[in-house]
Amino acid sequence: MPSELHNNGFSSLKKYWKDDLLSGFMVSLIALPLCLGIAVASGVPPMSGLIAAIVGGLFMSRVTGSFVTISGPAAGLIVVNLAAVESLGQGDLLAGYKYALAAFLVAGVIQMILGFLKVGKFGDFFPSAAVHGMLAAIGVIIIVKQLFVALDYAPESGHGHGILGSIVQIPDAFINMNPEIAFIALISIFILVVHPYITFKPIKMIPAPMWVIICSIPFSHIFDLFHEHDYKLIGQVYHLGPKNLVHLPDKVVEGIVMPDFGMTFTGVFWVAVLTISLVGSLESLLSAQAVDTLDPFHRKSNLNRDVSAMGAGSALSGLLGGLPMISEIVRSSANIGNGGKTQWANFFHGGFLLLFLLLGKPIIEQIPLAALAAMLIHVGFRLASPSEFKHVYQIGKEQLLIFLTTLITVLATDLIIGVLAGILMQVLIHLYYGAPLKFLFKSRFDYASNEDQDVIYLQHSAIFSNYISLKSEIERRREQGRLVIDFTHVNLIDHTFRTHLQELIEEWNEEGKQLILANEEHLIPVSDHPLATQVKKDTLPLMDEKLTNHQQHLKKIASKNEWKFLPAKTISFDHFAGFSFGTNSKIVHAQNIVSGKYEGVRLIYSEIIYDQTPDTASADSQLSALLIKPSADIPIFMLEREGFFEKLTDLAYRADIDFDAYPVFSDKFVLKGPNEEAIRSFFHPGIIRKVEQNPHFHIESNGEAIILYRFDKSEDDDSISELIRFGKMLALMV
Repeated sequence: MPSELHNNGFSSLKKYWKDDLLSGFMVSLIALPLCLGIAVASGVPPMSGLIAAIVGGLFMSRVTGSFVTISGPAAGLIVVNLAAVESLGQGDLLAGYKYALAAFLVAGVIQMILGFLKVGKFGDFFPSAAVHGMLAAIGVIIIVKQLFVALDYAPESGHGHGILGSIVQIPDAFINMNPEIAFIALISIFILVVHPYITFKPIKMIPAPMWVIICSIPFSHIFDLFHEHDYKLIGQVYHLGPKNLVHLPDKVVEGIVMPDFGMTFTGVFWVAVLTISLVGSLESLLSAQAVDTLDPFHRKSNLNRDVSAMGAGSALSGLLGGLPMISEIVRSSANIGNGGKTQWANFFHGGFLLLFLLLGKPIIEQIPLAALAAMLIHVGFRLASPSEFKHVYQIGKEQLLIFLTTLITVLATDLIIGVLAGILMQVLIHLYYGAPLKFLFKSRFDYASNEDQDVIYLQHSAIFSNYISLKSEIERRREQGRLVIDFTHVNLIDHTFRTHLQELIEEWNEEGKQLILANEEHLIPVSDHPLATQVKKDTLPLMDEKLTNHQQHLKKIASKNEWKFLPAKTISFDHFAGFSFGTNSKIVHAQNIVSGKYEGVRLIYSEIIYDQTPDTASADSQLSALLIKPSADIPIFMLEREGFFEKLTDLAYRADIDFDAYPVFSDKFVLKGPNEEAIRSFFHPGIIRKVEQNPHFHIESNGEAIILYRFDKSEDDDSISELIRFGKMLALMV
């Protein structure tokens, strides 16, 4: 990997400036409307959002500890920003804005100090279900708040606590909505929903948020939003005017507002400071970690430096009148998708936003607030979509309980109390599952070492709250190259712990090292999710194995052949590496695995769940495949039906190997591979005749194993039985 990819200095600028310049421009098109909308939703002037993004780009890109993240205001901070403005201003939004700037500045300084104190490791502490519950609650709050803007309805106070009081007014908002403003919002949401499914390149090249701006500005003219006026529709009078549009100061310098520290010695000020610093730090850590998983070059952020950098940027932004910032996931993923290579893409993104602010004021002030509200409603829905609830439920019912506890508590109180409630619920569940109270926050383990490998023998429980101490022990032994985590004496592994370990396993694999989990057989998962919480079998005596008819069929096949059957999902699918099937697909998990030996040859039947287009929200696909792992050497090849499989994957080889003595075989199939002589030797007459008699199967070798699956991808029991029978015949001949 080029060294320039691991620094953000001038050497990387020299090599990748074209990629980063183009990506920075494309990201700025997404950032412009979102920054404006986030600012308005936060109860501050629109320019505050642009200030934060400009500072995030021009300043943060030079000091951050990440590589492809985009810094700026985020929807996830809207709730804490707005709470600070409203609580500090006590009804006076302008005063609240100035007091909030002081809170942003102090919170940024605290966040910077937290980074220096190396709090990055505490990003692993929070239960994933509680974090997702917090984000879902933020999504609900954004939707509710912005729905009133999209309908041009002012909610009344005195209807109950916080967001719950607003929710009860939603029916009134729809009844009394301004039809023209609501129409703009509806068109905007339609564009955001439809855009991902459009394949026409000229439309696809322009980001959806920019299309919202392009399409909504004409309605500002059609509905004459530039002047105060009333209009009558179906006997009701509606009011329109400049209040429905974005407003920027006449001169840029007038938008730079200094913070007011007049509330510094009040309790409400420090509640705002602590909330902003904690939520900002947590979101910065989670965002940087999430973006690292998307980085095609597998670079890892310096999380402590990133937290400090975000704190410094937030402090500077607050000093200039801007919002606090984090590494924003949506814009960062867009940066990666547009080919951004280094932090110079972030720098260019900030530079373009500065140009838009200096030169684009006449256009920006034509943007309807309803269009910005629609974009934030769309963001909020993604945070709190039904699929998020479904995903958490699939991991386990206990995860859904933690998720809902956090969500409901956040809506009823605030973010910090909600997250604490989620953590408490997780702890109570662990105690119910038998986790010892004295080892809740510290791992108990023994250690052994020999020439081949090191082994950590965990004791009692492996849960989110004691993972950090174990991770420190693992990191100390990373240089050893091979480490085994033994779970023989563990009675509980929770979902968050398993997720963190899986991430470490992938990191070690990328470095050519081995982190191995061993002796989990005495634990059973609480759901069929591959990373579900696992508990000791006698802990949940009522958890009986319930198999579907299809699974019962597979269990019979396994029993008949004295093979093993594993119905649970697993993310251990390394044996599928090197096959063309995985080239353009992302394997999610494997399930219903039947494995064993037949005449000395190992066979593995798996049902693979995969995404054909990992960069989109496409539905999962399924493939029933049989793997043959012979002990003898085998050539690399691919055998497919003539003219069919090309539609599913790119061909790795060009030459079709024909057999003159077998014209039927040569006409029906395309056989390709790099070593023609070895392939001809492998495809002896016995194999060719069996393939001619069973023309339904794709056959492929990666040099170590052979994979079989039906061309029609049938999944009924008879087709699967036929697949296994053919695999057994082939195993006898290789």
